[in-house]
Amino acid sequence: MKLSRFLAVVGALAAIQPLAAAPEKHAPEANEFFEKKVRPILIENCLSCHGPKKQQGSLRLDNRVSALKGGDSGPVVVAGKPDESLLIKAIRHDGDLKMPPKGKLAADRVAALTEWVRMGAPWPDDAPAGATKSTIADAREHHWSFRPVKKPEVPNVKNSEHVQTPVDSFILAKLETNSLSLSPPAERHALIRRVTFDLTGLPPTPSEVEAFVNDQSADAYSRLVDRLLASPAYGERWGRHWLDVARYSDTKGYVFTEERRYPNSFTYRDYVIRAFNEDKPYDRFIVEQLAADRLPVGDDNSALAALGYLTLGRRFLNNQQDIIDDRIDVTMRGLQGLTVGCARCHDHKFDPIPTRDYYSLYGVFASSSEPAELPLLGKAEPSAELTAFEEELKKRQAVVDEFKDKHKDELKSGNVKARNDLVKLNNKVAEWKVNGPGAPPRAMVLNDLPSPVQPHVLKRGNPGNPAEAVPRQFLEVLAGPERKPFKDGSGRLELARAIGSRDNPLTARVMVNRVWMHHFGKGLVPTPGDFGTRGEPPTHPELLDWLAASFMDNGWSVKQLHRLIVLSATYRQSSNDNTDGRAVDPENRLLWKMNRRRLDFEQMRDSLLAVAGRLDRKAGGRPVGIIDPPFTTRRTVYGFIDRQNLPGLFRTFDFASPDVSTPQRFNTTVPPQALFLMNSPFATEQAKYFANRLDVAWQPTDQKRVERMYQLAYGRPAEPDELELGLQYLALPKEVSAKLSAREQYAQVLLLANEFAFVD
Repeated sequence: MKLSRFLAVVGALAAIQPLAAAPEKHAPEANEFFEKKVRPILIENCLSCHGPKKQQGSLRLDNRVSALKGGDSGPVVVAGKPDESLLIKAIRHDGDLKMPPKGKLAADRVAALTEWVRMGAPWPDDAPAGATKSTIADAREHHWSFRPVKKPEVPNVKNSEHVQTPVDSFILAKLETNSLSLSPPAERHALIRRVTFDLTGLPPTPSEVEAFVNDQSADAYSRLVDRLLASPAYGERWGRHWLDVARYSDTKGYVFTEERRYPNSFTYRDYVIRAFNEDKPYDRFIVEQLAADRLPVGDDNSALAALGYLTLGRRFLNNQQDIIDDRIDVTMRGLQGLTVGCARCHDHKFDPIPTRDYYSLYGVFASSSEPAELPLLGKAEPSAELTAFEEELKKRQAVVDEFKDKHKDELKSGNVKARNDLVKLNNKVAEWKVNGPGAPPRAMVLNDLPSPVQPHVLKRGNPGNPAEAVPRQFLEVLAGPERKPFKDGSGRLELARAIGSRDNPLTARVMVNRVWMHHFGKGLVPTPGDFGTRGEPPTHPELLDWLAASFMDNGWSVKQLHRLIVLSATYRQSSNDNTDGRAVDPENRLLWKMNRRRLDFEQMRDSLLAVAGRLDRKAGGRPVGIIDPPFTTRRTVYGFIDRQNLPGLFRTFDFASPDVSTPQRFNTTVPPQALFLMNSPFATEQAKYFANRLDVAWQPTDQKRVERMYQLAYGRPAEPDELELGLQYLALPKEVSAKLSAREQYAQVLLLANEFAFVD
């Protein structure tokens, strides 16, 4: 088996062949896009003439079937083809027909409708009428995710000898009901590779593999898990998972003339990594990210950096309504698994979230603002570098102040060439804060306004059309009908505590499901970002609730949650197929085997550096560019993330979009993934270092070199047939003009193999 795989790799420099997931007809994100971006445009601009009461030109645009059917002029929407859609041509004013008649839509609305058609015109027609008191009460009583978390009894199973943790009892109970059982344990070298990648994002070293394989003591595996959880690399790996949720970026997006980069974004990234390494209780982690400024932090104010969770989002040309909407979304989708933003313009079409509840949350964030001067984190130690930074900053700020004083009349009168000049001078100050060596780290905080804002419902999301006033308070579907309005300032601290409460039915379930997903490739709830009525129900609801209750009982410890999961026999199963399991459960929803998974972008890049012997383990600090030479050897989590110009390499390997909270990354298979490993200067450079690293080159024979390279790349010894093929390859004559030596070409082949790119 290994011989045929190796021959295929050597003969063709094989591309990566990951398993592709079957695409959904319309993903939840697509339906959400329609509800949040498209339906409000249609309601406000189209339905008065093309709705249920009136169909001018026989065109009706209040349901998908009618929209695709079209009117007297024929179909107006060609799903997937905006340039062929009459609707898009009309709103672009591209031709004789120009809609709406009152004037051209704003550019962002044209873009939204165009993107909607390009996505295939998703339109969830089976939506209920909206959130009412009765639907809220019904959801609290009957929908699984809104009911209180109760710890179920651990079931009894026939094959109790397989049980390592209570997790196994829940999994086995369902397997046995379907006449299935767990697969045999994975081989020890595969298990250490699996758990090391899962917990640290890095491959195990040959010495670590050898020590574990040869350690036959009963607690060898649990000691391995504890060592990995104590590694600084653990926080870097699981911190990166959280940064997907937090839509982390080092830039603001398009902001016209101001400085695009966040000078202190890295302080939030470092806070997250530190929080995971310290096993900060998850409920405290939540509260700090929403309201650290309202907590007594004492001399150690490092927790203030947590507020980057709210402030590091896209800036939408500094449109405050969109910024607040983004903060509501990252809070509610990221922490609660609910798409509350769909209620911005109308009652949520699927979940029991009325528009009033959206604007209750809106008032919380509208009552908070970012201070002009961000607080220092810790005490800046005196140094020549710090002195030089502060002196230059004073010089640049003095130029700004002098200009403002000299041109105050022009600025007051609104003179444009004066305002533009001031922007340029301010940008020089901001640029120095980003790039100036010695700049002390600061926390990107929010503070409460002196007086909180009284929120009003904004009809159709229009800030110029306010309706009834609403109190600042939590969602009724989660807090219940007896909820109390927030009284403490903006209400952010009360909101944070409501989310981090044991009484909240979603918080623990959402986090437990997220951790499970990263260990098994799929969550117990297959829709990790949607626990509402449109999301899929859990495959193992009792296990989900048992884990959620245990998570809270164990002090919200994420590391203890890991131990429950990875010490289970379920996690330790082989990933090999079997015909019985495949026949009964082809998607492996019952977990009769472990899922084989492909390395993500960070794991892939870090692994190339690790096997090349070049990985820089320095922790924290300002972001570094990872695209252009000379290539940095820092871990990928420390790479610079530009949300407006995300490099193609990131997109090629399915990196999370930094524009929105990402509950789960896509998994695609495209040729550029293999081409990167075959042709990119970065991958070629690592192959050279891999072939020539000292602990390989010092081996006296080609046989020793091949054996060592297998241990480094795959965490296992080379099989006899693989060893023979390797020696034959190294003995082949090579052209003198070849860019890579025979050994370097062989090293690149090993790095191209599926075995390097997948974890069994």
